[in-house]
Amino acid sequence: MYEIDFFAVGDGERSGDAIALRYAIPGRTEPIVGVIDAGFLSNGEELVEHIPKYYGTDSVDFVLSTHPDEDHINGMGEVVRQLDVRCLLIHRPGQHGYSSNSGSKPAEELVKLAKAKGASVVEPFAGVSGYGDSFVIAGPTKDFYEAMLAEQTTTIKEAAAPRLSLAQRFVGTSVVKAVRRALSSFPIESDFDDAGGDNPRNNSSAILSLMIDDRHLMFFGDAGVPAINHAMDHLDTLSRTAFPRILVLPHHGSRHNLDLATIKRVLGGHSSDRYGTAVASVSEESDNPSPRVANAAGRRGYEVAVTRGQTFRYAHNAPPRPGWNAPVTILPPLAETDLDED
Repeated sequence: MYEIDFFAVGDGERSGDAIALRYAIPGRTEPIVGVIDAGFLSNGEELVEHIPKYYGTDSVDFVLSTHPDEDHINGMGEVVRQLDVRCLLIHRPGQHGYSSNSGSKPAEELVKLAKAKGASVVEPFAGVSGYGDSFVIAGPTKDFYEAMLAEQTTTIKEAAAPRLSLAQRFVGTSVVKAVRRALSSFPIESDFDDAGGDNPRNNSSAILSLMIDDRHLMFFGDAGVPAINHAMDHLDTLSRTAFPRILVLPHHGSRHNLDLATIKRVLGGHSSDRYGTAVASVSEESDNPSPRVANAAGRRGYEVAVTRGQTFRYAHNAPPRPGWNAPVTILPPLAETDLDED
């Protein structure tokens, strides 16, 4: 049994992640309750209300911070402060010689708060596991994480200009509408790369593999191609290679976080049968998920669900939720163009 709630995070073009979940494991009477990222402050407040109301408890077995970007971590303080959190999983740059890293201060503030409330604190490196081995951190390894911290000091100094949205790069909205245009069937698939790749901060994201009722669920944070493949290598050593029934597309389905080879590795080959769901947490005005990424998942038997201002639930053998009415928006096949970069 599991139920997973994907919260609407962000406004305008800003997206983020906030996920609550509850699942059962053999040998334990009470289900496991977890939080994976907590979006902005308002999302933390929503989680604090949601978990007692719908999960019937204020006890949270684990809270996982995938990485310290504000759209993932700002709501964590409310969750740790107001609920009974038993374990906080968070990377601590200062423990690796990078106390000046911008992620160090929020991490240490959360650690201090968690410890004051009696919670344990664990850094989520590959191999961390628990809850009957349902829970496995697939990546990063400590060495990979420290390499990403070192790269962050370089990229911060170089300070590349921020990427503009399609709407900002082109006059009018006709181009954006063309990119998002629905099709009756998927266009022929062509190879694509990750359009320049993602930054080392995102590539330091913790990647979580859950195995529940023989169903594989994967949460990628904002990881990019090298981080995902590094994590998949670790899962291969554990023979934990089942294609996921639910996966959260990294960085809201950005083109910069996936290439076709990595998608094939994670999701397999084309399939006309529905196998699972790929979720993209996106704001209502976001250009994501990338049509190329969304279509690549769709060709492999995955429906692509987007939040777009709506919190929704996916459940397997879970009890009904009276009064819950949160329809899921499923993307159709989308037109692909050379401008599909975000």
